[in-house]
Amino acid sequence: MIGSKTSRGRLLLPLIAMCVLSTAATAQNFSGEDNKIILAPYLWGTAISGTSTIGTLPPLEIDASFSDLFSNLNFAASVHTEFWVNDWIFVIDPTYLSLEMDAVLPSPGPDESTANIEVDIWLVEAWAGYRLNEYWEAIGGARYQSQDISVDGLPTPPFPEDAGVSADWTDWFVGARFRTDFSDKWSMVWRADVVVAGDSETSWKTTVVFNRHVGKKGNKAWNLGYRYFVDDYDDTGVYRWDITQDGPVVGFTWVF
Repeated sequence: MIGSKTSRGRLLLPLIAMCVLSTAATAQNFSGEDNKIILAPYLWGTAISGTSTIGTLPPLEIDASFSDLFSNLNFAASVHTEFWVNDWIFVIDPTYLSLEMDAVLPSPGPDESTANIEVDIWLVEAWAGYRLNEYWEAIGGARYQSQDISVDGLPTPPFPEDAGVSADWTDWFVGARFRTDFSDKWSMVWRADVVVAGDSETSWKTTVVFNRHVGKKGNKAWNLGYRYFVDDYDDTGVYRWDITQDGPVVGFTWVF
């Protein structure tokens, strides 16, 4: 659960890197049969800002840019998959992220002291949608988040030699998705959702993605867009994650 952990002003910078890959609404507006499978690996490069609180420690201010992420990345994977069955759409969108970095200890730690931090993050969305017409879909589902952090190399005293924290939470959301074609080669998808039940105090997300279709059949596309995600999870006295993440989304899509 929780051990003393002041090495988080920066520690949570990686955790935040959950930014890099997160749930996506990169579904494409491909014409064709009503029954199909859409597969879209993608990358979300995001800036992160907000506060996080570990146990009884004071809130830690977080302000990390996209460029901070890659020097600390061990492994990352994210794939958005959709199954279309007539007017119904079923989606699974898992993201896994592993980071390792050196963190600067804030006061009251010794000046310029550092600790080694490893972070493992799961972010998984599972949801269903119903096609209301050619352009609009009603959507609803669940968003699960799990964060595990271990810290070693802490200066003793005033800290223990190592420490760690684990937290996971689930939220239920509803929303809408809009899809339209601009031409044979270009289409756009916009999605927005808001949490209506679950563990977060407040959570909502919006994404817009533009698709450049390629290939003779037009069943592949490059994806470029932007996502804005707000999440405020508070397990009082244990862990709080009050973060805004926003940045570009880049991916590639196949339709089968």
